[in-house]
Amino acid sequence: RQCPYIATPSKRLKRRGDQTTMVSYLRHRALIAVFSLTTRACAFSSSAVALTGRHHKTLISIRGGATSIQNSNINGEEEEELRTGWLHNTQPKYAASPSSSSSSAPLSLAMKRLMADKMQKYRNHRIINPPAAHPCGDANRIMVTEHKISIPLTHPDLQVAMMMNKEDQQSGTTTNENEQRRIVPVNRIDAAFLTNNDALNEPTIDVYFTITELLSNTQDEAHFHALQNPNLSPSQRAALYFQKGSNDNDGDDSSSSVDPSRMMLYLQGGPGFGCAAPISGLSLASSSSSWAAAVLLGGGKVTNADGKSFQRIVLMDQRGTGKSSAICKQQLVKMFPDLFLLDKTEKEGKVVGEEFGGDSDARMMLLQARQQKALKEATDYLSLFRADSIVRDAEWIREALTNPFRYVDDDGNDNAAVNGPQPWGGALGQSFGGFCLMTYLSSIQNPPELMYFTGGIAPMNTPVREVYDRLWLRVRERSWKYYEQYPGDVALVKKIVRKLLAHENSADPIILPSGGILTARRFLQIGLALGGSPGSSFANIHSVINSAFVDEDSDEISNAFLKRIDYEQSFDDAPLYFLLHESIYADGEGATQWAANQSYEGHVQANPEFDYRVTCQEDNSNPTLFFGEMVFPFMAHGDFSELSNSGMRMLSEALAEKSDWLPLFCEANMRAALVDTKKSRAAAACYYDDMYVDFECAMKLVQRGCPLEGVKVYVTNEYQHSGLRDDGANIINKLAAMSKNRLHVPS
Repeated sequence: RQCPYIATPSKRLKRRGDQTTMVSYLRHRALIAVFSLTTRACAFSSSAVALTGRHHKTLISIRGGATSIQNSNINGEEEEELRTGWLHNTQPKYAASPSSSSSSAPLSLAMKRLMADKMQKYRNHRIINPPAAHPCGDANRIMVTEHKISIPLTHPDLQVAMMMNKEDQQSGTTTNENEQRRIVPVNRIDAAFLTNNDALNEPTIDVYFTITELLSNTQDEAHFHALQNPNLSPSQRAALYFQKGSNDNDGDDSSSSVDPSRMMLYLQGGPGFGCAAPISGLSLASSSSSWAAAVLLGGGKVTNADGKSFQRIVLMDQRGTGKSSAICKQQLVKMFPDLFLLDKTEKEGKVVGEEFGGDSDARMMLLQARQQKALKEATDYLSLFRADSIVRDAEWIREALTNPFRYVDDDGNDNAAVNGPQPWGGALGQSFGGFCLMTYLSSIQNPPELMYFTGGIAPMNTPVREVYDRLWLRVRERSWKYYEQYPGDVALVKKIVRKLLAHENSADPIILPSGGILTARRFLQIGLALGGSPGSSFANIHSVINSAFVDEDSDEISNAFLKRIDYEQSFDDAPLYFLLHESIYADGEGATQWAANQSYEGHVQANPEFDYRVTCQEDNSNPTLFFGEMVFPFMAHGDFSELSNSGMRMLSEALAEKSDWLPLFCEANMRAALVDTKKSRAAAACYYDDMYVDFECAMKLVQRGCPLEGVKVYVTNEYQHSGLRDDGANIINKLAAMSKNRLHVPS
C-alpha cells in the first residue's frame, strides 16, 4: 500500500483542499501492509513444516519479531473434533486471562499493529442511514444518527467466569453464605482482542444505538450535510462522523474522537424491549419536555463532573431488543431449528421425522436427542443477554466512540492505553436500566462518572421468591387503587372473567387475532400497567375493559377488545421478557423456578382473595385482583401463540431451572466505586409506592455501611414508576443537583 504521509504519532498534516488526516493512523496501516507481506514470506520459505495427515494443523506464531511453526499433533495428541453449528462458541476457545496474551512472550510491535487493525474491522462500526435533523426548543436543531456496531456474543472475561463457574458446579464447590462473592472488575473491555488472535474469531451480534446532539453552528450544519451524502457507505459515514470530534474538544485537535465525558448513556427498562426513539418516543420540543431535552437544552442545569454541558445522548437498544440482533421466535427457529423439530405436525401424509428412517420409536428417540442438544445451545445463548453482558456492550460502544481509529505508537501502546481511562460522563438507568447500573458498578473498573437511578435499585440480597411474595401484595394494593378510581369496573371485570372461564371449560375457546387464546388469566395480565400514573395507565386499562362487550346489555366479546388485548400484551413480539424476566433477580444463587407462579399459588392457598376463580363470582364481595409484572409457565401453553409450542416451552422451562447463573452484583466493588475511590457519584429517585421495584428492599441498600451508601436518595410518592416519562425534566434536574451537592436532598 502507498502511504503518502509518514510522521510521528498524534501529529496531523493538513493539505489544501484535503480533509484533516490522522498521520499516525495512516502510518499504522502502512506498516501493517509491510508486516503482512513479511509474514507470508516467512510462511512460504520455512522448511520446518511437516505435514502429517489430511487434517494436520499448522500454526504460525509470531512473537517478539521471531517466527516459529508449531504442529498441533507433533506429540501424537488426538486432533480436536471439528466444531459444527454456529453456536460452538459456548465452549471457550481460550482460557487465558482476558487482560493478557495467551502466550508468555510479548507481542512484537508489528503484531500489535496487525491486531489493532483486525480489531478495527472486527467491531465494524457503521452509521446505517443518513442522519436526520429536527427542530427543537428555542430555535435549536438536533441531529440524530443511527449506529450499529459488531460486539462479541460472549465477552472474554465472562467466558473465563463461566468456565470457573462450571468447574465449581462440577466439583461441588459452594460459596459460604457469609462469604462475599467477588466479581473481578474489567479495566479494558477490548484488551483480549488486542493480544489474542483467537478472540477475534468470537461470533458477533449487532447492537444498535442512536446519538442525539445539537447542531449549534454553521460548522455543525456543514458536517450534518456532509453525512447526508447518499453515496457514502455506512462505514464511510461512521468514519466521517468522527472528523467533527476535534471541533467538540475546546480547540484540542489531538484526537478525532468524541469526548466521552460529555456523553450521557441511557439504559432503558425491561428486559426485552428496545429503547425509545428520539422525537417519536422521547420529546425534545422544549427544555422541559423530557429528561433528554433537559440534558441537551436545559441551559447548564445538567452538567458533567467538570461542570461542562453534555453534548450527546446515547440511546442503546440492549442486546436482543429493538434493532440489536433482536430475539424473536422466527430468529430462534433459524438459529436452533432442531429445538422446534417436534413442533411440526403431519402434513401431506408425511410423518414427522420420516426422513430419518427406522421405526417410529427410533425416530422419536433421534428427534428428542437432537432437540435436547439444541435446547442446551439455546439456553446457553440466551444466558448471554443479561445485565452483565449489557454493561460490557455499553463499554464496547464507548470505546468505539472514544477511540474510533486504532493505532499503536512506536512504544507499542495503542491509543486507548495512552489516553487512559475515559469513562462515560453520565449514565441514566430507568427501572431495569438501574439494575444494569448496579452491575456496571460491580463489573467495570471505571464506571460512568455520574450515575442516575430512576425507580431502578434492584432488590439485591433478597431471594427471588421473596421478591415476588412482596410484589403480589403491592399488586393487590394497586388493584384496590384502580377500583377506587373506577368503581364500575369491579362488576365488569367479574363479568369478563366469568365469560372467559366458561369458554375455557368448553370446546370453544376465544381465539385472539394473533392466534393466542384469551383466557381469564391472560386477561388479568393487563394489570402489568398498573404501576404507571393513575392519570394515564389507569385510564388506558379502563378503556380496554370497557371495550370488552359488543354493547352494555350483551355478553358477546367484541372484536375491538380482542385487538386491544393483543396490542397491550406484546410478549409474542418480545419473548425475551418472558424468557429472561425472572433471571434479572438470579444473582448467582440458583434457579428461579417460576418464582412468581409459586408465589401466586402460595398466596391463593393462604388467602382466597387472590383466587380469581373465587372472586369473579357475583356473590363474592371481593374485587377480582389483576396480575402484575410477572411471567408464568401457562403463557407457553396456548395463551400466547408465539410462545406456545414444544420448543419455546422447553426453552422457558430450561431457563427457569438453570442454576448456574453468574453473579450480577458485588458489594465490595460497588462500595469501592461510590465510597472508597469516589470514581462515581450517584443519585436515585425512589418511588414510595412503586409497584415494580420494592421500596423497602431498595432502602436497605442505601443505608450507611451498605453497598449503595454513596447514592443520594430522593424519596417521593408524588410519582409512580413512570416518573421519568411523566416528569423527566424535573426529576433529572433534581438528581443532577443532588449529585453535585447543589441541593440538600436528603435533608
